[in-house]
Amino acid sequence: MITKRGWGRAALGAVGLTLGGGLAIAALPALTALARVEHGQWELKAIGSNDATRTLCITDPRVLIHYGHDVGQCQHSVITNDTNTTTLHYACRGSHGQTTVKVATPRSFNLETQGIINGAPFEDEYEARLIGSCTPAKPR
Repeated sequence: MITKRGWGRAALGAVGLTLGGGLAIAALPALTALARVEHGQWELKAIGSNDATRTLCITDPRVLIHYGHDVGQCQHSVITNDTNTTTLHYACRGSHGQTTVKVATPRSFNLETQGIINGAPFEDEYEARLIGSCTPAKPR
């Protein structure tokens, strides 16, 4: 059974990529469609869900490759790399999957991701639109 994952996993994915998987991501070739995605505050809406929209500050669009789950070092295979679409397959310790980002404009994209994390399948789709500049973190 394919399950939809929660947004908590999404937040962990962004942190995990920045802290744990950054070196592996940096080794990827230029990803043409992702390079078109503007930096800033994005609103993401899960397709086929009544869940509230979420926001994500994107300063490096490569975070979308593993959007939604925590990863360490991974092996990547680029499947599609053209002006409007980037598709990658990845294999990490405890997970593997495929992500496709379809960029309509630098301010709008769709994200499709599916795979297996710790033996559990996932499949998620999002519509995203740029809503402005990133909001600075509030001091705690």
